Amino acid sequence: MPAPVWTQGIEPQHMTSVACRQVLTLFLNETGEQYSDASVRHLPIPNWEGNLILKDETLSGESPIIGLLWATPFMDDIVRVAAFVIHSKFQGNGLGSEAWNRFVDASLKAGYKRVQLEVKASNKRAQRFYQRRGMTVQKKLEGYYQSGLGYMMRGPLLRHVE
Repeated sequence: MPAPVWTQGIEPQHMTSVACRQVLTLFLNETGEQYSDASVRHLPIPNWEGNLILKDETLSGESPIIGLLWATPFMDDIVRVAAFVIHSKFQGNGLGSEAWNRFVDASLKAGYKRVQLEVKASNKRAQRFYQRRGMTVQKKLEGYYQSGLGYMMRGPLLRHVE
C-alpha cells in the first residue's frame, strides 16, 4: 500500500469544489475550527514550493486531501505559515517533519530567514513540534480562534533532523 505523498499544491482560489470541501472538513475535524468556502479560497497562498498538499491515493474520491501546509511571504525576511494540518490518522509518522523540511528548504531558497505562525493555545502537540524547530511564543492572541486563545510563534527557519 503506497504511503501518503506531499505534492506542491495550487493556490486555494483555483481548487476544485471537491478539494475545497475536503480542506474545510479537514480543518473542522482536526482543529475544531469552521471556515467558509470563501475564507479558504481567499487565503493569499501563492503557487510556490512552500505550498504543500498531502494526498492518500489509496482512499476513494477526487485526490483525497489528508493534510496541507500553506505558507505565504509575510514581511521582509519572514514567511508565514497560514495553515498546517494533518489528519490525525496520519500524524506521528514523520509526515509533518517531511513537510516542514520541504517548506524550510523552499523558504530559504526564496530568501526568507524566519517563520511566523499562529497556533491554538490548547494544541500542545503542535507547540512542541514548533518549539523543536526553534520557534517561541511571541504573544497571546485573544479572539483569533473561534474556540479559544491562540499564540503567535516566530523563529528561524530550521530543518528538523530526527
